[in-house]
Amino acid sequence: MSAEITARPKVRPGKRTNDPEGLRKRVLDVAEASFQARGYHASSLGDLMAAAGVTGGALHHHFPTKKALALAVIEERVAAAVEATWIAPVQAAGSAR
Repeated sequence: MSAEITARPKVRPGKRTNDPEGLRKRVLDVAEASFQARGYHASSLGDLMAAAGVTGGALHHHFPTKKALALAVIEERVAAAVEATWIAPVQAAGSAR
């Protein structure tokens, strides 16, 4: 009898996948909601990490400080919403009416 051995990669249950953009988006989603609901000062980084399900290292890789996170929320979320709902319609309007 001949036993055929094939090499298979080991698959570990619960193996972590690397999705930096997904992680960054998740943190921005949680921060945006928390800043709107509770305010900037009442939103702790610990609470944001727990809600987003990320580690401190992962959070600080994308956002070195809480201020950097807040500025990213403003630039990427708030500014886009203001542009779409306020600025663009005003610019497209033919008159003040």
